[in-house]
Amino acid sequence: MAKIERPDVNNLISLAKAQLAGFKNIVDSESKEIEAVRLCAQNLFDDRLKTALQAMEVEHLSKGKQGIRVALLREKGYNNMWQIKDLSFAQICSIEGLGEQSARKILDITKQTVENTKENLRVRINIDCPAKADEDLVKAIYIMIKNQSLRADAKRIYNAQAKDATAEIEALKKAKNGLSWLFASKSKKEKAEYSANSLKARLSGELGSVELIDSFKANNNVPSSLCIADFAQNSVAYYLALEQVGKSWGKENVSDTGLSSELLKVIEAHPLNLEGLKATLRSYQTFGVKYIVHQKRSLLGDEMGLGKTMQAIASMCALKNEGKHHFMVVCPASVLINWCREIVKFSDFEVTKVHGGDEESLLHWRKNGGVAVTTYESISRFELPEKFKFGMLVADEAHYVKNPEAKRTKALASILSKAEGVLFMSGTPLENKVEEMCFLVSLLNKEISEEIEKVKYISSAQQFRSELAPVYLRRTREDVLTELPELVEKEQWCELNEIEGKAYHQAVMSENFMAIRQVSWNVSDIKNSTKAQRLLELCDKAKEEGRKVIVFSFFRETLRKAEELLKDRCMEVITGEVSPQRRQEIVDEFGKAENGAVLISQVQAGGTGINIQCASVIIFCEPQTKPSIENQAISRAYRMGQVRDVLVYRLLSDETVDERMLEILSTKQEAFDSFADKSVVGEEALQIEEAKESKDESWITNMVKAEKERLLTNTI
Repeated sequence: MAKIERPDVNNLISLAKAQLAGFKNIVDSESKEIEAVRLCAQNLFDDRLKTALQAMEVEHLSKGKQGIRVALLREKGYNNMWQIKDLSFAQICSIEGLGEQSARKILDITKQTVENTKENLRVRINIDCPAKADEDLVKAIYIMIKNQSLRADAKRIYNAQAKDATAEIEALKKAKNGLSWLFASKSKKEKAEYSANSLKARLSGELGSVELIDSFKANNNVPSSLCIADFAQNSVAYYLALEQVGKSWGKENVSDTGLSSELLKVIEAHPLNLEGLKATLRSYQTFGVKYIVHQKRSLLGDEMGLGKTMQAIASMCALKNEGKHHFMVVCPASVLINWCREIVKFSDFEVTKVHGGDEESLLHWRKNGGVAVTTYESISRFELPEKFKFGMLVADEAHYVKNPEAKRTKALASILSKAEGVLFMSGTPLENKVEEMCFLVSLLNKEISEEIEKVKYISSAQQFRSELAPVYLRRTREDVLTELPELVEKEQWCELNEIEGKAYHQAVMSENFMAIRQVSWNVSDIKNSTKAQRLLELCDKAKEEGRKVIVFSFFRETLRKAEELLKDRCMEVITGEVSPQRRQEIVDEFGKAENGAVLISQVQAGGTGINIQCASVIIFCEPQTKPSIENQAISRAYRMGQVRDVLVYRLLSDETVDERMLEILSTKQEAFDSFADKSVVGEEALQIEEAKESKDESWITNMVKAEKERLLTNTI
């Protein structure tokens, strides 16, 4: 055994102590980091509260008409509610003209105002114009997230080595004293030498690694700009971390689902084993999974962008851990590839893609289990053994089976009997018609369907909602994603020039609705299109602001002209002819492109099934015929993970059919909102809507006729 010298001993002990201290520092850092995040979150909330109260002028005190002489406060320099907030009773009384009674009123109103503002304050991290409070919070969360994996490794190494390494250090300390070492016994010297060699071996292994400690130091000293950039790419993880430390500002009110308090408690208490899920759920998603698993047959109507796919995958994981092995996802062909990718990415399931009458793939799934992903067109060709049962069927975009007489509806109904659990999913399950909702519910639960049939025409929100709640769960972005940035919708009105006017007049006289809808785009030279020029201006502005743009149109010719206009800044255009797999590849390329890039897409081809949070500007070249079409398209970008304000521009031509289209869209959206978000519809509103649909002449025919008459009248 090699002899040890005192200088070697000192260096060895110092190095070992430093390494142990470094690892211990990482191990013990978690509580400090959590507290730092909580403190920074509170500071950000306080900063937003201050901003809100500063924007509230002192005249707010006189809104209740309680005789408070606000002018006296202004004379003393108190101009807003933030300045009033911390005034004491004595300070108010000291203002000439304000007595004790007025002081008490001011204090009471101010206290209530502050509490109301806190309760309704919508707080999000702003990266467009970050304040110090934003930067501090993002950095604190960055440090906590990045150090989590380091901490796990440090804890493993420290727990495995610290006890023995400390004992070896103690044994070596005696070798530091020359006199005691000189007279030490042979056995003590041998023990010290053994300890020295053992400690050297540890330090040449994991205990001597400086990478973990250096990475920990680097994380704690990272510049704020890098943290902000990481947040922009991974905002979901940041807001999830906030939830986990109890500082989320979400306002989800689970009790507002309409569920009885008894059933609500049972669902919340339902145990979940999510082993195999490669993601962490938000709190509202966890409740959604419990609801799905416990209720067994349900319709998840969460607004687009809230992660219905993730909740479905998590539900399958939970059921797998309860002993289920076979699951099936039925979806539109346009999103089949996306479903396969998401399941593989976020779970351990084997995915089997089943196209048409592919008996070999179907047999493989039956033998091996996992998730079969197929389409509505394919299920009519399925042949499953009579006694074959599987864990759960997920029907995405369930409104695809709203027609009881359709072939795919009958095919799906026949498969439902083989599924122990059923999950229908649709962000727009109604398409403005309560009858469709009632039919979907009838496929899930006959008893509830019969009950809601009895009350579907009444305007009592609570009664209808209570009847529907055991089978229908819907949350909106406003309910659960209060950290989402603003959605700013702007109408861009363009005045027709002479060339556009002639083309529009010709289209209206032809009574061709599709030609009429292409107003401004149907000119031979794109330079004469005022909508095209406005599109170019908006795209130029987006590039200056470091944003990416999605341009939507129903018409391929419009898309072609937009591509011609925007040239090299465009990605490959997405149309219905582009395969789902290629669509996703284009979106991936768009994500990697420089700011200012433009993705041009047919609204129904690119408006569903793909997520494009990297874009924050959406431009519609013309109004669409249904609000659900526009909502789905907007939700491609305005969804969980978006960190910038999303700007939605609608290109509209003044004194054209565009005006009437907007009115109709608004009416249809109101009809949907009154039911989908509140789960109720009044008899009168429903009868009016049904009467419109039952007329011999459709709203389109009527609109074209009215526009033609208007133009002829103006010509005369």
